[in-house]
Amino acid sequence: MSHSESNSQPPTAAPAAQLSVFQRYLTLWVLICIVVGIAIGRLLPGVAVALDAMSIYQVSIPIAICLFFMMYPIMVKIDFTQIDRAFRSPKPVALTLVVNWLIKPFTMLLFAQLFLGQLFRPLITGTELIRGQEIAIADSYIAGAILLGIAPCTAMVLMWGYLSFGNQG
Repeated sequence: MSHSESNSQPPTAAPAAQLSVFQRYLTLWVLICIVVGIAIGRLLPGVAVALDAMSIYQVSIPIAICLFFMMYPIMVKIDFTQIDRAFRSPKPVALTLVVNWLIKPFTMLLFAQLFLGQLFRPLITGTELIRGQEIAIADSYIAGAILLGIAPCTAMVLMWGYLSFGNQG
């Protein structure tokens, strides 16, 4: 067998075998964390009050610290010397900008109106006072869902690229 033939052979290890237990069951870990968070909030409401009190200019310090530890390991793997490649081939950057700022906001508006504005609106009752105006809570949820939908989540995009062994440059 020549050297070129041996390089053309597919890898023998299956992709799932290369993942750690944490990576393989990431969905389960997220679900467990959600359940634990809800349980702590329900059973120990003082914890939420204490965490909420730790803020500067309405920025939660515990959340900022957790976000830092979530994003930092991925960010240190980025080769910032490769940024000039984005300027040499602008099509992927242009596509990302079009999707993020021209398609996603309207798609999220559609989903928010469909689910929160129509299907689940009877379950979301009540009003709140915002800057002197009484606003339906469902409308606030719609606005929040749209804002969440249009905000690109850099940490998860980087994590998905890392987990799929994508180009880290």
